[in-house]
Amino acid sequence: MHPREIDKYKIIKHLGNGHFGNVYVAHDRALDAEKAIKVLNVPDPKAFLDQLEEAQVLNKCRHKHIVIVNEANIYEVEGELKAIIDMEYLSRGSLEDNIHNGDISVQQAAAYIIDALFALEYAHNQGFLHRDIKPANIMLALGGAKLSDFGLATFLGENRLAGSPKGYITHLAPEYFRDYQTTELTDVYAMGITLYRATCGYTDWKKIVNGLKDPMQTIIDGKLIHSIGYPTFIPRKIKRIINKACNGDVQKRFQSAFEMRQSLEKLQPKVDWNFEEDKCWTGVCRLTDDRYEASFYQCRKGYKVDIKKNGRRITIDCKLCSDEKNAKTYVESYVANSIYV
Repeated sequence: MHPREIDKYKIIKHLGNGHFGNVYVAHDRALDAEKAIKVLNVPDPKAFLDQLEEAQVLNKCRHKHIVIVNEANIYEVEGELKAIIDMEYLSRGSLEDNIHNGDISVQQAAAYIIDALFALEYAHNQGFLHRDIKPANIMLALGGAKLSDFGLATFLGENRLAGSPKGYITHLAPEYFRDYQTTELTDVYAMGITLYRATCGYTDWKKIVNGLKDPMQTIIDGKLIHSIGYPTFIPRKIKRIINKACNGDVQKRFQSAFEMRQSLEKLQPKVDWNFEEDKCWTGVCRLTDDRYEASFYQCRKGYKVDIKKNGRRITIDCKLCSDEKNAKTYVESYVANSIYV
């Protein structure tokens, strides 16, 4: 059961479970404002400050692409002491929510990851590792994306190897399983997996991973992406960035969040495609406002592919395919080749 109110907070709805507690949307009656609050257990009141490490990290990592922490305090909740972290509430939800809703295009996913990389770069420069980067921990706001949930964050010590066996296991870099350390480069690897999931639009990640022959060994070997593969509509330029971010050889990986961000920023967007329904894609060129459509349908001689720009067929790009599979592959390849210049 979830509480209905906590001191000045009236609980509106339960958002989910974090590593150390529950997250709610709440109405702050003192300020007449909606907040996101994280409720943490405090077994020992004397250790209260230890429970607020996440709030302290967020307070030290104030950045426009990091979720804002407003305050941290201790309250009694149904007879038990709880630590409360009061944060800004972002109503658009997480990147994972939007992946599940089918609302993310390849270009949008890349733009959100650029924002998250700005945040990660800043956190690293402040001396912190995030250690739990995944779509659920990237929140979407009107001005872009914000990195959240620093519950597993840790200080980056002088030996550059601070860490512990925590984090989302499918996002753990292969070197972690050799030395059990987390570094800036394990954060970069996790961001690469996050970009992979977001651009591919995988709505049931656990099912996909569990469908592999030996999921755990595949993760340990750093062959998760290779084993799952890419949908045909993923551009070659995005594949190269993801593959480098998730390279099992740390020397061949991006050496910083800054370096990965720069590679994404160098991409030149052309048509921002969205999958509308079975057999149909629609896109818009943000620079020219031209509208595109790529679709296929069955005809007497096989399957006909129609490529349109502003409602007119681009004859040279239209094609007759022998079967549905070839038609689908052609359309997705056309999409992939026109997302970026």
